[in-house]
Amino acid sequence: MRAGELESLRERIAASPDAILVMVVLVIFMDMMIYGLLIPIFPQYASSLSVEESVLGVIFGLYAAMLLVFSIPMGLLSDRLGRRPLIVVGMLLLALATALFGLSSTVLHLAAARTVQGISAAATWSAGLALIADTCDPARLGEKMGIALSSVGLGTVLGPVAGGLLFEYAGYTATFILPAILAAVIGLLVLAVPVRTPRRESPHLLPRGALPNLAVCAAVIVAVSGTYGVIDPYLPVHLHAAFSASPGMIGGMFAVLAAAAIIAQPTAGRIYDRCGGSRCLIPGGLVLAGAATLAAVEAETILITAVSVFVLGVGLGSALVPVMPILAEIYRSQGSQGAAYGIYNTFYSAGLSAGPFAGAVVLARWALPTLFLLLAVILAAAGVLCWSAIGRSGWR
Repeated sequence: MRAGELESLRERIAASPDAILVMVVLVIFMDMMIYGLLIPIFPQYASSLSVEESVLGVIFGLYAAMLLVFSIPMGLLSDRLGRRPLIVVGMLLLALATALFGLSSTVLHLAAARTVQGISAAATWSAGLALIADTCDPARLGEKMGIALSSVGLGTVLGPVAGGLLFEYAGYTATFILPAILAAVIGLLVLAVPVRTPRRESPHLLPRGALPNLAVCAAVIVAVSGTYGVIDPYLPVHLHAAFSASPGMIGGMFAVLAAAAIIAQPTAGRIYDRCGGSRCLIPGGLVLAGAATLAAVEAETILITAVSVFVLGVGLGSALVPVMPILAEIYRSQGSQGAAYGIYNTFYSAGLSAGPFAGAVVLARWALPTLFLLLAVILAAAGVLCWSAIGRSGWR
């Protein structure tokens, strides 16, 4: 291909919202696949380094902690410097962190790798979602954000599978070096696309009059991510206690949850784009998720549990997706989409981090079914409160 033709191709990609969406989906998918890659491998390797379980939990938690700390700064930085530099740096940091996992020989190496991985996610997620909001037609933003969020579920499902296969057939080091190379290649491909987005010297973190709407968005985000924060560690415990579920069955249940989100999120986004309906999608999704949580823990067969878990994924996905274009609309006049999705990442990681700790507090006094009952009540209450708040906000 001649230089002129190559330059023309790069310009066409940069001018195509759909091509940019594919690029961001690839970036998010890669981050979540590598996140999932660790799940079947990390505990076994950490134990070979004599890492205690409590320390292992802290190392795992560093990812969410870095997202919590760095998402807003990275979003604001992308408002000032542009989206592409932050995405490229984030992918190269992801490559570095992944390679460091493969070469680690001490606990400090593992902790450093997990820290860098969290910082890279803060950069790529905040800048990547903002890039979609910058370049997509606002009338189709819900659907596009739903597609982007679906890549999370896909990466979460495929990551552990890829990690297990690579570990078995290629060994520990290659399991991480190969994805590290792929992450670096994706970063360089993003660098080659001359995407131009608006920049602001002084981006606004909190637009005037936006606090009530942001509070509702934050409540929805924390409700959804907090539910995942409870489900991820405690649903396997319930499945094992109730059905003597094997690791394969538990993995299959989480694949059902991810599949539901993959299906529901673009659909909910398309509905929002065409009809609005945030007052139905968000409260309805939260109430549906609460009912499904209760049904899952009360189910007498593994099949009914799987159906309930699927409905749970549909409810959570339907509630979350409308928040994405609403955030974009709040910040559109300020040109600070990086701030918008930095805030999204911050509250999402806050809920994801708080869920396991809240579950531990409840389980210190009550049995596991009580935890799921409380979660169902909280989701239903959040749905009712959001219905009232959205009615006053005037959202579509």
